[in-house]
Amino acid sequence: MQILLACLLSFFLFISPVSAQEVAEEVLVNDEVLKTEMIWQKERLDSEIITLKASYQAQLENYLYQEKLYRIAYDQYKQLQTLVSIEDLTQKAKTLGLSRDEVLISYLDLLRLNLIATEGIELSLKSKYLSQLESSIVYLKEHQENLRNLNERDQVSASLSAFAKDQKDLNKQAKEVLVLLAIGNLQMIYDKSFILKKDMDLYLEDKGTLSLPTVGRASDETNRSLNSAKLKLDAFWAETLKRNESNWYLSRFYDDLPRTLNPIYVNLSQSISYLNELLGI
Repeated sequence: MQILLACLLSFFLFISPVSAQEVAEEVLVNDEVLKTEMIWQKERLDSEIITLKASYQAQLENYLYQEKLYRIAYDQYKQLQTLVSIEDLTQKAKTLGLSRDEVLISYLDLLRLNLIATEGIELSLKSKYLSQLESSIVYLKEHQENLRNLNERDQVSASLSAFAKDQKDLNKQAKEVLVLLAIGNLQMIYDKSFILKKDMDLYLEDKGTLSLPTVGRASDETNRSLNSAKLKLDAFWAETLKRNESNWYLSRFYDDLPRTLNPIYVNLSQSISYLNELLGI
């Protein structure tokens, strides 16, 4: 057994310099390819978001215009009570419903793309809400297609009434994603600040200034501020994951989002300010 082990060790000792070099080169090449793909993916996402946002704005303007036409038709129907006014109101309601579906599809798709692009969100939550958004978009497209094929007043009215109930859940879903995006962006700022702080410590150590009392105290204070932000972010994610299955848990944060985020924002803002000061010491 010892002879076999010695032979194996000798074998690896002889081939390791060449293999290590080849592996290192392959890793570097793969790493560069991965970085390039990530850059391209981000650029594609940014481009998609910009294009979709422009479409969403145009669709929203059209929806508001269709809403005005619907209100005019509704007022005329109330005054005239004629068959023509009933038919006109039915068609205006149908057009408004189709336009609303179009706006909501684009809005949820914008949320989906931003959710993909935001790096600071816990992966299991990101996966869950991406799946929910995709399901909602499919539902809206089906509803839109079904409404497009309806012409009778009662059918159009029933379709629009049924959707009004579902719209409440869509609203809550959007609020939850907006909360995730807000917290995720703060998490991303923390992650980048933490990496920057480590790089600065190495830089200051190379300069020989990190051991100076003034620089050391400033570095420790920056660490405390960053750690305070981390504790708050960790607490939020832990509580969210714990209560992940609760109905619309995150949506309850939406209206009180500034108060929830402000302590984290203060810590991060302070940390960035300290990092700037450290560079000047």
